[in-house]
Amino acid sequence: MVYAIEVTKWLVLQGIKPEEAQDTVQDVFVKMLELDLIIPPSKLRSWMYRVSLRSYIDHYRRDKRYQEILSALTEELSVLTETSPDLHPFLARLKVTDRKLLEHFYYEGLSVKDLSVLTGYSVSKIKIDLYRARKKLKKILLEEGYDEWKI
Repeated sequence: MVYAIEVTKWLVLQGIKPEEAQDTVQDVFVKMLELDLIIPPSKLRSWMYRVSLRSYIDHYRRDKRYQEILSALTEELSVLTETSPDLHPFLARLKVTDRKLLEHFYYEGLSVKDLSVLTGYSVSKIKIDLYRARKKLKKILLEEGYDEWKI
């Protein structure tokens, strides 16, 4: 326990946020317990310092990569939404149930399971209804002259 407090303070002094330092030290302890390697007490402190820093660096790299991917996807999504047609007039031509299902799923972000609870229908029925509603919307868009590859 003393080592955990020591290493946490050291990581904070290195510029790491206290919450992240605590998470890193906890991960190191879990890693140490999972290892079949027995570390002599004289080397335990230095092992913890080294593994804690490496573990944080790995976490930082993963997080940085995740943020880069997320920003790239956000940019791509904004480009797609700028070039995609406004679907509201086309959605208005669908039956109310189909329109509401698509709006809940795509605009409000409800999951299939949430829609199942909301409507009282099974998950498989919701999936089938979503498929059919998308198919009807696609047909309307094709009738209006939209290219099939851009839908």
